Amino acid sequence: METIKLAIRFSHLLAACFALVTILKADRRLWSWRQRPLDETRRRYLGRTAHRVTQLLILLWGTGLMLVVLGYSEHGMAYLANPKLWTKFSVVALLSVNGYLLHRVAFPLISVRLPLTGLPLQERLTVAVLGAVSMTSWLFAAWLGIAREWNQREPYTQLMGLYLLLLIAAAGGAMATFALFESGVSGLLGRFNNR
Repeated sequence: METIKLAIRFSHLLAACFALVTILKADRRLWSWRQRPLDETRRRYLGRTAHRVTQLLILLWGTGLMLVVLGYSEHGMAYLANPKLWTKFSVVALLSVNGYLLHRVAFPLISVRLPLTGLPLQERLTVAVLGAVSMTSWLFAAWLGIAREWNQREPYTQLMGLYLLLLIAAAGGAMATFALFESGVSGLLGRFNNR
């Protein structure tokens, strides 16, 4: 039983690592492409990346649920009473919903005729917020996965409060950055990034 649990945990860890690397790489590329429309090659890359992340998210849900079943079978209701467990489920559920919105809202916006910087302000801010929620949620879920010291110690409201603060900071920073495109400061940012 212990070997099976280790194999599931390792699979969960690998899926999380691959998902994070895939998302970080895609976000970096999308940022570097912000000033030109996406051509067919870039749209295909975006589609492949979205498909890969969806597969990895399904694997993460599956292995995560298996770990919960095994934890419950070993420790009973005490295992389910861990606030960190429910925080992680909440974050991953929000991450999953946000992923759906990225596919249905943000990706179509950035796959059309205009570069990201040429989209109307409201559409740029929509992309910014969905991207910020995605990255914050993935990183926070990974953090919860390694934060064993928080097991049975930190209350759910405190953990979700921390997550909410991180979301507000990330979304605010992303919106401010994307709003800069409106004021013409994007050229200044572009020169800074090319150094």
